Amino acid sequence: MKNLFLALFIFCFTSANAQENQKYIIINGTSELILSANQINYTIQIKIIDATVEGSKRTCDNDLNELLTILKNIVINSNDINVSPITLGKNYEFIDKERKQKGFYTEVNVSFLLKDLSKYFELTNKLASSNAFEIVNSSYSISDYEIQHMLAYEKALKAAEEKAEYMTKTLGLKLGDVLEIDENNYSQSYPNPFNTITKENSPTGDISGKVTIRRSVRVKFAIIK
Repeated sequence: MKNLFLALFIFCFTSANAQENQKYIIINGTSELILSANQINYTIQIKIIDATVEGSKRTCDNDLNELLTILKNIVINSNDINVSPITLGKNYEFIDKERKQKGFYTEVNVSFLLKDLSKYFELTNKLASSNAFEIVNSSYSISDYEIQHMLAYEKALKAAEEKAEYMTKTLGLKLGDVLEIDENNYSQSYPNPFNTITKENSPTGDISGKVTIRRSVRVKFAIIK
């Protein structure tokens, strides 16, 4: 039993010592994909202020039904529309530098996904026809985000490997096994919020936008003399 314990101790000590003596190189690999957007995310806010709660809610309900009718006519799938729970409350304003109640408000937010960008101008023109609709958020996106997300990671890992191979070869060394892989979370994807083609300078009336996906990884490689 003592011999077995001694053998295990020697093995663990040798393994730990070998890891400490392992030569390695740590490389950051990054990738950036700039993709053409094929859909837009919207959030529309309807907020109605009235002298009574009943009047505020009644008007808000009517405006919400009008908005949902517009989205239906634009042929936006009901699965791509999300209506928030309604909010009721007292409305306050600053009058003569004092915060005073002035009526009541009803508020609801509607989020939806526009998948057919050819409907962009028709949609925005209809939304602009009512003062009740406020676009509080809009951003380009891509339908195959998960696929592109994984592709960005693959390119980042490949970039790290290629950089490590170049550096070790320059020093007359060989690249060994991968010892560790870490994700650098500071590199995020973001949409370009601006149209790159507007109706005024496009004969077809189309718009287009870009989505940038950036990924970064940190890879630790063993090196062999």
